[in-house]
Amino acid sequence: MDITGLTAAIELGSKAISIFKKAKDLLPDSPDKEAVDKGFAEAEQAFRLAEAKAAKELGYQLCRCTWPPQIMLSIGHEEYGEKFQCPKCRRIWSNELPPL
Repeated sequence: MDITGLTAAIELGSKAISIFKKAKDLLPDSPDKEAVDKGFAEAEQAFRLAEAKAAKELGYQLCRCTWPPQIMLSIGHEEYGEKFQCPKCRRIWSNELPPL
């Protein structure tokens, strides 16, 4: 898996969703705007799920506090390996702890 290409694709997807959300906010209130809003919510969830799947493939730990899962971030190394923390719920995972 090409990490640089994957990272670039994730960044582009995130920027595209952000740009389209801003454009959607400029639309007048209508049933069409509600449909667009629902479509963006579904697209954003699909994107977050793909992002979590890619992170898992790259060796990151995932926290189950939300759906799609949160990507846990490295907070250092211990005797038994790397230690991760969820940015949302602050749960910590390490090789010393049993899997979630």
